[in-house]
Amino acid sequence: MRCKYWAGIAASIVLGLIFAISGSGKLPVQDEFLKILLTTSFFHPVLVHIAAHYLPWAELILGLLLIIGVATKIMSSFCAVLILAFIANNSWLIFHGQGYEPCGCLGILDRIFQGTLSTTQSLYLDIGMLALVVIILLSHPGSFLTIRPWFFEEARIGGDEGGT
Repeated sequence: MRCKYWAGIAASIVLGLIFAISGSGKLPVQDEFLKILLTTSFFHPVLVHIAAHYLPWAELILGLLLIIGVATKIMSSFCAVLILAFIANNSWLIFHGQGYEPCGCLGILDRIFQGTLSTTQSLYLDIGMLALVVIILLSHPGSFLTIRPWFFEEARIGGDEGGT
């Protein structure tokens, strides 16, 4: 039970860090992000404009809530919807021969760290992120509708319920 408990918490922190870093990297370059999305997305241009303006904020907020542990299972479900859209778009790009093109997933952080993820590498990352969502949904402490952070909950790990 103790491993399951900590696996769920670790998965939420890792997924939260990925989303927070990705969102914060896209915020300063939203216009550039829009141009990338318009040329590399199979989604309708109206959805692309909405995504370019709101996706960085959504990623940042979801990431921070996952790190803090607020409504973790609900937030990870929202993340799953985004991740499935990322997987669909990246699969479409790979199918159309753009698997080695930079994805622009980290925004300005791609330039700062002088490394870019290709679309194929991004797809692998997305699949790993989806696995983290599954771990969170199956292992994170509390029910699906638990709102409070895990560190405010009483410790009920394995045999710790009775006494010392």
